[in-house]
Amino acid sequence: MAVSVEHITVSFPGIRALDEVSLTFEDGHVHGVLGANGSGKSTLVKVLTGVYQPDGGSRAQITIDAKQTNAFADPSAAKEMGIRVVHQEAPLIGSLSVAESVALFTGYPKKACGLIRWNRLYAYTDELFRFYNIKISPKAYVKDLTASERSMVAMSIALGREEDLKKTKVLILDEADASIPEGEAELFLNHVKKISQFGIPVIMVTHRLKAVKAICDDVTILNDGNVVFSGASKDITESEMIEKMLRKDQVEAVSAEETDKHELREIWKLSNKQFHADSEHALVVKDLVAKTIDHLSFSVQRGEILGIVGVGDSGVNELPMLLFGDKKKVSGEIFVDGTKLPERMSPRKAIRHRLMLQPADRLIQGGVMTLSLRDNLQLPDEKNYWHKRKLDRNIVDLSIREFDIRPGMAQMPFGKFSGGNQQKAIVAKWMKLRPSVLVMDDPTYGVDPAARQKIFASMKTASQTGISMVVFSTEPEQLVYVCTRILVLKKGKIIQELHKEDGSLTREAIARWCYS
Repeated sequence: MAVSVEHITVSFPGIRALDEVSLTFEDGHVHGVLGANGSGKSTLVKVLTGVYQPDGGSRAQITIDAKQTNAFADPSAAKEMGIRVVHQEAPLIGSLSVAESVALFTGYPKKACGLIRWNRLYAYTDELFRFYNIKISPKAYVKDLTASERSMVAMSIALGREEDLKKTKVLILDEADASIPEGEAELFLNHVKKISQFGIPVIMVTHRLKAVKAICDDVTILNDGNVVFSGASKDITESEMIEKMLRKDQVEAVSAEETDKHELREIWKLSNKQFHADSEHALVVKDLVAKTIDHLSFSVQRGEILGIVGVGDSGVNELPMLLFGDKKKVSGEIFVDGTKLPERMSPRKAIRHRLMLQPADRLIQGGVMTLSLRDNLQLPDEKNYWHKRKLDRNIVDLSIREFDIRPGMAQMPFGKFSGGNQQKAIVAKWMKLRPSVLVMDDPTYGVDPAARQKIFASMKTASQTGISMVVFSTEPEQLVYVCTRILVLKKGKIIQELHKEDGSLTREAIARWCYS
């Protein structure tokens, strides 16, 4: 039986997140759900998973397997009805092993005396991972997994083994593919298609338009809480998808690239973030050695946007944290503006030397979900706004406007914002400090096309004023767009250097060198 929602309306103070939304998700179909950040995608997912309830008195109706309800009282009620969800940020505990993470959801197998049957748990986890072709040891710790690996583990936990899929009435992938590198995306999408072949409706919330065209049978586009398109994916082009996703006030801005960002310059002026350095290179790395890094040396010129790419074991997952001092190096030297960084580094020392990191994992490292948007934006230099309420308010308002963070409610808890708006706020938090070197690990992770343009435009403005950036991304086409030079890593070493000026910097070249 198809899954359907009818007349779903959800309102918050000053905003209607969903407005009379009605949709049908057919059995055996992969149904893509698209929309700009703040369009209502996250709210729709939360209604289907029992986190939010539609407005009281509305005509809301949810039908699953011929059973009807006006709303799910809580997530457990939604799960009881057969709804399974894989979120953008995997809710796993870093200090536990992968097998223990599985057991938190499935239960620990125990002996009659109550002791845990560890061998049986490891065997179950291993069997589960083999079904999804996930090459992770059950004894590995979650904290050592990449964001991509955590997403794959979360998907396997949500679905269970093949026989467990029979209990699933609908699978929701809430941007579960956002952190998966391009080289692994095909495997993930194949699993999605395989799941739909069990006759299960799959709702795939994503920003990857190519993935929608590749595997989705149907597509729905939300815009400011309204359905603006719903039909077969073959009946709409990628360019038409983007146009329908954009709000009216964004269409002109996206079609004409913005590089003169007055708000960003004004933020630096108001907060007195002026900085000048005489050295030609903002960052120099010499003979760096670490767990996955093998005598790596490179430099970044002042104002350059350098991209670094590679597959899982290349060192790209460890390098951002090494540069920021959050992981220990074995040996090597790092210089910022001609000054050698201390041997015993830490993030605090890196920030003091004007080297900052926008991390890939926004759930664990990016923001504090229980604090307000304002607190998150000001957290790195909170002391500078002590008893300066007007300046504080102006800086926050400019940051919200510059990065189009929606809704623009400075006191709203950070965890209440959609993932894409959280990402924009995290980029804004570090960009407004005017660093000398900003390391950006997947800066547009979970961000819609219009918001990407906002971030890219701010990056270009920053580079024009002398800020250097080292950018890591799971989407090569974004690196091609924003970077002037790219280093390709394999087994911790540079195997190729691609330049925009000589035409060697292309998406095809990146893929060829990464996977050859």
